[in-house]
Amino acid sequence: MSYSALSLERWRLMRCRLLTELRYRRLLRPGGWSHCSRQLGTESTSLALLALRSSRSSPVTIEELAPLLACRRPNGLWPAVWDGDTEADFWASAIALNTLMILGAASEMFVGALDSLLHCKPLEASWLVRLKFRIADRQVRLDPTKFGWPWVPDTMSWVEPTSMVLIALERAKALGLIHGDQLWCRLNLGTDMLLDRACPQGGWNAGNGIVYGVPLRPHLDATALALAALRFHWHRPTVNSSLTWMLNQINCSSAYSMAWLILSAAAYKDCRSDVLPVLDAARERLAALVEEPQQIQDTSTIALAALALDPETAENPLEVRS
Repeated sequence: MSYSALSLERWRLMRCRLLTELRYRRLLRPGGWSHCSRQLGTESTSLALLALRSSRSSPVTIEELAPLLACRRPNGLWPAVWDGDTEADFWASAIALNTLMILGAASEMFVGALDSLLHCKPLEASWLVRLKFRIADRQVRLDPTKFGWPWVPDTMSWVEPTSMVLIALERAKALGLIHGDQLWCRLNLGTDMLLDRACPQGGWNAGNGIVYGVPLRPHLDATALALAALRFHWHRPTVNSSLTWMLNQINCSSAYSMAWLILSAAAYKDCRSDVLPVLDAARERLAALVEEPQQIQDTSTIALAALALDPETAENPLEVRS
């Protein structure tokens, strides 16, 4: 390991402050965590559970999982925020599913979500929509036969939800929870969709790489998530060029984005020799960005930063071990 004892101690102290702030922000009723209000959020609750679990040896109890489990819709999926009448969100569902699997929850707690994610099809799966892209809508460069997952039902595929669902399905496959031809078909389609929509210079925008003939600039969050989803395809040129682009973004001023960068790059530390030095520098940068946790509005950022500042964490929501 290349990091120094001084760096480790600085990151440990910063993590302690972040975790203290997380415990303070836990909602009394119904439990769980919000992003920055009093409304329970699926992403913030999932990430907070992971971050707090990483700081102790005891398993998470069913009581601690109860707020997250109570938010499930009848089809097993989760909304982005819980207000009793919000539709399912595929990003939120995938991150909740990831969390439950990492924390070792019983499979009956999330089998409905696995089934719903596996059978979800975005608008591109419709032959009518595909025909529209071939004949009428040629401003966006994409292959509609290659699709992933949308943010919400009955909409187009996007990079972030597709990436997180792929990670969730890969984790379920690695745990032996799901298998079969349909799983392989959806994994392959989602992978092809991400590769098809990469930006020409590497990295990913939220949706497409080229619009109206103009190459779009990659976004750090989307790139980190897509790279994590494509970890098992690290040898592909698109993945390697995108990793190079991401490793050059450590001067980013967003703690949220820096944390995703670190968690994504950590999955590649055994693939390329230039990853570990960047991880050290990125953690130093992140520690400086989150020095005052109480000043950070978004609870997800606090939880992500706590996870990213632990170089030995086993609760990395972006890493799947085969």
